[in-house]
Amino acid sequence: MDSVKVPVLHNIDLLIRPAQFTVLLGPSGSGKTTLLSILGCLLSPTEGGLEIAGHTASGLGPEGQAEIRRQLVGFVFQSYNLFPTLTAAENIETALDLRGIPPAEVAQQAAAALAAVGLTHRATTYPSKLSGGEKQRVAIAR
Repeated sequence: MDSVKVPVLHNIDLLIRPAQFTVLLGPSGSGKTTLLSILGCLLSPTEGGLEIAGHTASGLGPEGQAEIRRQLVGFVFQSYNLFPTLTAAENIETALDLRGIPPAEVAQQAAAALAAVGLTHRATTYPSKLSGGEKQRVAIAR
C-alpha cells in the first residue's frame, strides 16, 4: 500500500494439477485476491517464485507477464466482460486473435470452444440476448 509494505502471503507452496478443481477460501483480507493476482501474473511476488505449466513466470517484465496470461492463464470474471457489439463466437475469436492463432484456425477453435460449453446454437447471438449462465459459459469458452 503506497510506500508501506503489507505482508499478506507467507510460505505458500501450491500445486494445481490439470483438470483439478480447486477452491480458495478465507476471510476478508486473508490474501485470496492477492494470490489470484500473482497466479494470473497481474502482480509479482516480492519473494519466491512462480511457475505456471512449466514456465517460469517470476521476474518477467510486463510483456513476458502478458504473454503468460495470453497463453497459459484464463480469467472468468463475475461480470463476464463480453464485448456487447460482438457475437458469442466473435468474443471468443477476439481472444484467439490476441493469442496469435492463425486466422484460418480461429473460427474452427471458437466453434469447438462453444461446443465444449454447450452453446453451438448461440454462436451468432449478442450478449444482450444471452442469459446470465450463457454469458458465463461464453466467458469460460473465451
